Amino acid sequence: MKRARPFLAAALAALSMWLLAGLWHTVVMVTFYTERTHAEHDGVGLILVAYLVLAGLMTWVFRRRRPERPAREGLLVGALVGVLWVFPHELAMAGAHGGSVLYVLQNGAWHVVEQGIGGAILGAVHGEP
Repeated sequence: MKRARPFLAAALAALSMWLLAGLWHTVVMVTFYTERTHAEHDGVGLILVAYLVLAGLMTWVFRRRRPERPAREGLLVGALVGVLWVFPHELAMAGAHGGSVLYVLQNGAWHVVEQGIGGAILGAVHGEP
């Protein structure tokens, strides 16, 4: 079980972030995102694959640390990844397509929360590296 724990932690973190993203983007804030991005979110399977890759990278970063409080450390790793994953890309797209910097900040803030929750789940399931 000890060898399987990182894979289980990554899978549960990915699934949680994917579900949170779906709930946030297509239910809670659907009008906000539809008006600003015109995204349709049709490739949900590919989006899940992206979250599996993201959670795998988060697990790799998490395992390099020796946290005393794994869930808290996972939350911090996840929040940092949320900034690193979304903010530069969204900022570049806003510059390339004339988008709003306010939108970039709002969407980036959501991803800090989303990946932070995923990281906390990752840390809680994984425990001590």
